[in-house]
Amino acid sequence: MDINELKNADFFKGLSEDDIANLLFSTPGALRRYKEGDYVAHQGEVCDKIAVMTKGSVCSFMINDYGKELILANIESPSLLGYTYIFASDNKFNVNIVAKTPCEMIFVEKEKLLTLLHDHPIFMQSYMRNMSDISMKVFKRLFELNLNKLKQRLLSYIEQHDELPKQAELAKQLGVTRPSLSRALAELKRDGLIKK
Repeated sequence: MDINELKNADFFKGLSEDDIANLLFSTPGALRRYKEGDYVAHQGEVCDKIAVMTKGSVCSFMINDYGKELILANIESPSLLGYTYIFASDNKFNVNIVAKTPCEMIFVEKEKLLTLLHDHPIFMQSYMRNMSDISMKVFKRLFELNLNKLKQRLLSYIEQHDELPKQAELAKQLGVTRPSLSRALAELKRDGLIKK
């Protein structure tokens, strides 16, 4: 892991390499490795520390009692995980987080995080900005899923991404069934709005 790379990450801006090393390496056993497909966090599990993902990528998703899955985000390293839950009154994950690739994470206790936030106002501002950005993304996602029609959501997705994933993955990301997605794609193609 490259401390200099972490120093340039948005959430650690304003911290020195010593500050970052002290945060990440002062707790024995804080480093954990995950294989592709391993669960990093389960929906409903208590979040009592944050994870600094230094290597790899994860997927966060929700699943209901009937097995319907909704992919919320694909997250690449370096990133923080759990930082939106740790200070909540009901500090339980409302998503599952699964490794998409082999990952390395360093877990940071809440008390150590609080000390760092208190001692470094620039880090606190960055932390709060990241939390606000996540909230904005969640509200945007809610709007897309609940207030936009499927074809509008598809066009919005295509506009924001270079390529479409496989239909099963895309259906999970849009929160629809594969047959509904297939119909919407066919209609958009027929109307000349997409080429694929």
